[in-house]
Amino acid sequence: MKIKIFAVDRLKKDYNKMAALDYLERIKYYISIEVIEVTEEKLPKFISKENYNIILDEKGNELTSVELSQFIQKLLSSQSKDIAFFIGGAEGFSSEVKGKGDYTLSLSKLTLPHELARVILLEQIYRAFTIINNEKYHK
Repeated sequence: MKIKIFAVDRLKKDYNKMAALDYLERIKYYISIEVIEVTEEKLPKFISKENYNIILDEKGNELTSVELSQFIQKLLSSQSKDIAFFIGGAEGFSSEVKGKGDYTLSLSKLTLPHELARVILLEQIYRAFTIINNEKYHK
């Protein structure tokens, strides 16, 4: 099992690239993870029944960090599917993409730039694994 993050567009800002790479390396200690950068037009074809598909959208379900860790732990223990997160571009997702997700998650009620949303998602995934493993990172 692994985590996949499908993101529209590349990270352009160096500080976002550095933060994303840092969290990716930290997460790899716990689980295999990869980021797949795709165009908005090709995104729908990556929503697969072989994955548990989580769409990031400001109108989605808001979870605390502890609730997200419990959600991820439940997915890891109850299924053999990969977990796939989908981050849209500046215009969000089409209704086609929104309708195909297994779950819709909001990182915040605020509208976030997609580059920052990727960094926040990676940090929260890392935080979730530190919570699951009773480590000191989460306070």
